[in-house]
Amino acid sequence: MRKLFVLIVLTLLSLAFATSGWGAAFTFSTGLPDGRMATGSQPSGVSVVESESADDFVLTSQTTITQASFYGLLPTTPTVSYVGVEIYRVFPQDSTNPPSGNVPTRANSPSDVAFDSRDSTTGNLTFSTSALGAFTVANTVVAGGIHKVPNQTTGGSGGASGNEYRFDVTFTTPIVLPAGHYFFVPQVALSSGSFLWLSSPKPIPVSATPFSNDLQSWTRDANLAPDWLRVGTDIVGGTTPPTFNAAFSLSGTSVTLIAVTPANITAQEGVSFNGPVASFTDSDSSQSSVANFSATIAWGDGTTSAGTITSGATFGVTGTHTYADEGNFTVTITVTDSANQTGSATGSATGSATVGETDALSGTPLTINTTQFAPFSGAVANFSDTNTGNPASDFVATINWGDGNTTAGTVSGSGGAFVVSGSHTYVSAGTFPVTVTLSDDAPGTATATVMSTATVASAPLREAPMLRGFELLALTIALGAWGSLLLRSRLVIRKSRS
Repeated sequence: MRKLFVLIVLTLLSLAFATSGWGAAFTFSTGLPDGRMATGSQPSGVSVVESESADDFVLTSQTTITQASFYGLLPTTPTVSYVGVEIYRVFPQDSTNPPSGNVPTRANSPSDVAFDSRDSTTGNLTFSTSALGAFTVANTVVAGGIHKVPNQTTGGSGGASGNEYRFDVTFTTPIVLPAGHYFFVPQVALSSGSFLWLSSPKPIPVSATPFSNDLQSWTRDANLAPDWLRVGTDIVGGTTPPTFNAAFSLSGTSVTLIAVTPANITAQEGVSFNGPVASFTDSDSSQSSVANFSATIAWGDGTTSAGTITSGATFGVTGTHTYADEGNFTVTITVTDSANQTGSATGSATGSATVGETDALSGTPLTINTTQFAPFSGAVANFSDTNTGNPASDFVATINWGDGNTTAGTVSGSGGAFVVSGSHTYVSAGTFPVTVTLSDDAPGTATATVMSTATVASAPLREAPMLRGFELLALTIALGAWGSLLLRSRLVIRKSRS
């Protein structure tokens, strides 16, 4: 049949969540043959019409399949010339939709074309066979007995006998599949005779790998393609049609994925927060104990602490932390599954914490005494804060000196008691209202304003200096010379006018 070669780019994201993982052993089996049915599944050849039979399996996480086994009914001395394995997804993926209408339904059938494949001819698959003895099946469905509607129900092609063989396949190029629902399709070519894939019990026995939504096996030949028919419901039919699985097993490595979903954190500055910060799931369902996990919380303010794992409908992470200041913080929660000794899976997610304001500021005015033209430097107001954990560096202050000048203040203190100081020189005497404002730094919104009073005394008058004898004589001579010069200037002016 046609193959669809698909390039899958697996991008695991977290907008509100994120995942990461490691490899754990993966095995799957439908159980051993039950003798109820055998279906043709072989490539086309000389005088051979191609047929395919399919049975489903489910992957809960990304899986690398390295080996497979399946059971067939073969002639007594078979010569195997070809083994191929195809992986199909579930319709309508990789299919034309709406379908042709040549079959009763395509719901839950394999898709039109294969999603991935390996075969012995290209060398990405090797195989061995084991003869298990004589075997008889009650019914068969083979190419030539597969028809379009309305003639699809034939009751089957009757029983058959031969030898039971187990095919053990190694994928030298492993098949990597994301989580999903798939169909396994083996094809075997013989030098003579036909390969029939043996059925297994439905439902899958507990000794194998039962799973929910296990679909029945499907089949088609080249004349029906790209459509499929249900082996039991459509072809065998009857008042209560039988349903079949097919005998196969898979093994490889699955990726254990931890998906973390952050919680929205609401806290208050200076107040201890204690509550949930995230929930998470682990694709490895065997990890059911909180003891198998650990968590760390980066609170977004430069501190990190261990989280506590809780159980319930999903696993949870709780934490305890006190934010020193209000604001919005990015919180990163990392969960590790370290139960398996060969590795660990880690998932992380980024959430947010909104930390509210708890500061309530109040102020006490002071009286400032200074003198005109004399520099003042000192306290201008006292303030208190109900949040005693805030340092002085969390606040800013401004001082309006009442004479048209405003400057920044200096904040000192701790434990909820703060002093605002400033420096200023008044050029006028009098009484001035000094407005002092203390504000929490951004993004804080707390603020308080008080009105202090500055009393500025006039600058004192200076006494005239006493002149000593020679200083007084020099002053007398200078004044006399100045007077003589002034008199001469006036005489010159008069002569010029006359």
